Amino acid sequence: METPFTRAAGVEVPLICGPMYPCSNPELVAAVSNAGGLGVVQPIALTYVHGHGFRDGLRLIRSLTPKPIGMNALIEQSSARYRVQMEEWIGIALEEGIRFFITSLGNPRWVVERVAAVGGVVYHDVTEPKWAEKALAGGVHGLIAVNRRAGGHAGGRDAVTLLRELTPFGVPVVAAGGVGEADEFRAMLDLGYAAVQCGTRFIATTECRTSDAYKAAIL
Repeated sequence: METPFTRAAGVEVPLICGPMYPCSNPELVAAVSNAGGLGVVQPIALTYVHGHGFRDGLRLIRSLTPKPIGMNALIEQSSARYRVQMEEWIGIALEEGIRFFITSLGNPRWVVERVAAVGGVVYHDVTEPKWAEKALAGGVHGLIAVNRRAGGHAGGRDAVTLLRELTPFGVPVVAAGGVGEADEFRAMLDLGYAAVQCGTRFIATTECRTSDAYKAAIL
């Protein structure tokens, strides 16, 4: 199966490590990409939680894996200062070779324009069709279907219903929520999802730099 996601990301296994705050440390991002998925950098976690300069953090990840990685761009508009910072982060990410971006909580058009200009791909988090319409009007290349089992920012629909509602838009749809085992991963692909985004399950890995208590709670 080939989709714009797999072509742009350069991976054959359609698995994305979700952009978890605060658990998106360089070692975890690199480990996912090394295993054949796509590790996704969460810039606030990388800089404010784990203490890396953004460019230095990306280069650290590059030293740990030769495989592609992605970036999460939360683009809500409540702060002009934050918007400027996100613009800077996206510029650095593009300079450092990142070509797959996940946007959320805002109009993604300005991100798409910058990313598409260098051959990159932008997918957008959605929880229902009305947000998919807005994201696609902004030019995104695919959708992250955040279902009601997703950690942190769950939608209100189950994975089957959400896929049925989003399929008519004619772009690849990624399942997000409720997948922590191989059979669940396979089931999402069998339903027709182009890829699967996992997050919570990776908190319990040795590569994730969070507390043992948190990992025990996940398990």
